[in-house]
Amino acid sequence: MKKQSLRIGSIVIWHHRGGRATGKIIKIVKKGRLKIPKSRLSLKAELDNPVALIGLIKDDELTSILVGHRLSSLKRKRH
Repeated sequence: MKKQSLRIGSIVIWHHRGGRATGKIIKIVKKGRLKIPKSRLSLKAELDNPVALIGLIKDDELTSILVGHRLSSLKRKRH
């Protein structure tokens, strides 16, 4: 899937050490740094390697937990 097909509002999935996670893209950064709220972490974004702030979805409900990932590591969730 092309990175360009993911945008704010897209529901995405990704793999992590605990299995598979689902979330909703809240913000996309193409240049600079993306600061992860309530965390000391940040991700460096580049035009050819953008990053996204994602709201975690659990039990089909959007939670207040926010994570960051590179768009290249995300896939659009199929319904």
